[in-house]
Amino acid sequence: MLKRLSCKILALLVASIYTIFTIYALQVLLVNENQKIHPKGLVVTSKSPTKFYRAPVKASQYRQTNLVEVEIWGKAAIGLYLWEHILEGPLEERLGGAWRYGEKQIQNIKFIFRTGPWVVPDKVPKQTKNLVLVINGREPKKVDFAKAWLESLQGFPNLRNVAVVLLGNERCDNDWLFSYMKNNEGLVTFAFIVYDITYADSEIYFQWPLGVATYRNFPNVPILSIDVQKPQDVCFIKTRGTWSPGESSKSANDYHYALANSDLTLNPVGMNTECYRIYEACSYGSVPVIEDVVTPGNCRKGEKSPLHLLKASKAPFIYVKDWNDLPMIIENEKHLTHGEVVERRKKVLLWYKTFKESMRDNFVETLQQHFAA
Repeated sequence: MLKRLSCKILALLVASIYTIFTIYALQVLLVNENQKIHPKGLVVTSKSPTKFYRAPVKASQYRQTNLVEVEIWGKAAIGLYLWEHILEGPLEERLGGAWRYGEKQIQNIKFIFRTGPWVVPDKVPKQTKNLVLVINGREPKKVDFAKAWLESLQGFPNLRNVAVVLLGNERCDNDWLFSYMKNNEGLVTFAFIVYDITYADSEIYFQWPLGVATYRNFPNVPILSIDVQKPQDVCFIKTRGTWSPGESSKSANDYHYALANSDLTLNPVGMNTECYRIYEACSYGSVPVIEDVVTPGNCRKGEKSPLHLLKASKAPFIYVKDWNDLPMIIENEKHLTHGEVVERRKKVLLWYKTFKESMRDNFVETLQQHFAA
């Protein structure tokens, strides 16, 4: 009798141990299986293997798992600088140039770029969820146009995330944008703004480079097309009495030839210290000589002003406070060897390439943090 009872107790003990191990094994399998299906940080919160919560996910995890589609609508010429020079995206004409269109995937973001006169609120995709709107805020008429676009976004029912790339006012008077920001109950989560804005915080507001004059069809010059070894012994001087937004094929060719064959390119100050010529000179490896003065207005003032973004990026430029110093700069040029001039040109080209890449990486990373999360 005792022997039978002992056998039953032993059998029950073995069965209990087997059951415990079986439950544990099933729990491990369930957790592992869910981790494979959901690679976004699923973890067990209780003893039950069926209850999970979603752990915080870093942007890098989204890069590997979630494809995010982002529309870029270019309603200012700097949109072409963003697309062709920073993101290096392809571009094709449609409907005889009424639309210009391109697609490019960078990490987990699929960019779709649209620009042209037919890019209007009634013709862009209504199902858009994530949007970068490129607008111009330089003058009152441009601001009115930009406001109309921002207000039209209320008619896109699926829109979840909006960012703005703004060609800002040359005096940094961009206060009109604030009411459209999400922290003021607007739709715009963050903005990249041209010129030395005082409120750049790298969280909501980012400073953005002016870039080249794409409205004059300035190209994205391939770095390998530049002959850095060619001796430069010509001084190009050309003035014009009035500013013109257009460019003839001859004047464009003359300008590109001058940049490609000049060791130095002078950049006198205008409405703002930052000008297209700075970036256009860099495209050909010509060293910008910049009038280093802060212009009137509400732009940032301080140790790295003007051109805070370029100075923070350690741009290899020559800065002058007074053009009376120019003869001394020219005299110093005479003492440089050809090899030193070649190396300096290479340095400018490499810096500009790296600068654009850093702008691209910052732009993409910001979108990942805000749009993918």
